[in-house]
Amino acid sequence: MTGSIQQQSEIAYGRDLVLSRKQLKPFTGRTNSHGLINLAGHLSLLCATGWLVYLAFGTWWILPAMLAHGFVMAFLFAPVHECSHGTTFRSRWLNETVYWLVCLIYLVPPTFFRYAHAAHHTYTQIRGHDPDMLPERMSVWSYVSFVLGVTFWKRNMQWFLFHALGKINPAQRYFLPDSEIPRVVRESRIIMGLYAGIAVTAIAAGSWAPLVYWVIPRFIGEPFMRWFRIAEHAECEEGPDLRENTRTTRASSWINFLFWNMPYHSEHHICPMVPFHALPRLHQVVRDKLFPVGEGYFKVHAGVLSQIVRRQGVTWKTHTTDSL
Repeated sequence: MTGSIQQQSEIAYGRDLVLSRKQLKPFTGRTNSHGLINLAGHLSLLCATGWLVYLAFGTWWILPAMLAHGFVMAFLFAPVHECSHGTTFRSRWLNETVYWLVCLIYLVPPTFFRYAHAAHHTYTQIRGHDPDMLPERMSVWSYVSFVLGVTFWKRNMQWFLFHALGKINPAQRYFLPDSEIPRVVRESRIIMGLYAGIAVTAIAAGSWAPLVYWVIPRFIGEPFMRWFRIAEHAECEEGPDLRENTRTTRASSWINFLFWNMPYHSEHHICPMVPFHALPRLHQVVRDKLFPVGEGYFKVHAGVLSQIVRRQGVTWKTHTTDSL
């Protein structure tokens, strides 16, 4: 990060106020087995929902089948996210290989996402510097727009298209080192070439398979992921204290599986180097020192919407510059 950015805003802090490095160490061990088991289960479920789409094709059952397939596909954000931290597997080669593959399916550029997400952790809930901040002074429309994925797709398509043309948004240069720009540009061109190759091959073969089993479900499923992700920071304090600016939300075991334990989000932000499989154990140690746990996603959203309707809450406290 540049010195000017560090002078303009505080950097997220709080881990050392929750637990010491010695207390943290038992939770940071990486394995290959946990990641492989979760990945195999996730991909198996994705294949199963894809099979349901195949069976339902040409009938009204295609609607629930597509919803189920899109839902499971949207949660591929979880391995994208975990691999971006390099904690999914003990093997770096395995981590990076899986990262690239799931990024291709999820439609995000691997290197650029890694740097953008690192900025989210460095400047968590610091408006103007956290790339993942929710809109300021949220309205019902901005909430709906966010959940539908409008801002997500606009951002991601700009990443791919602009980077492939060699253009980097100046507002994003603070978290992307100059030395990485050629790599980001080259990567976008390679990925766009791969996508174009898939499209040309499908057209030549007269196949709708990429659209039916990948692209359409991918767009259908994203609102589910946006809805879950709102709970991570919505109506948490806007400031650098990690004990106050991130929320853990109680979730069922199957959501924790699909989301690779990301409902334990406060614990993840306190120490991003803790692998996903250790987050439930870490939660038992630090839960009383962090932002109150959300009692389920529906209750969290009910509270967020209540604040939006009344034009109150965290995003209405002050009027500052928009986030990047």
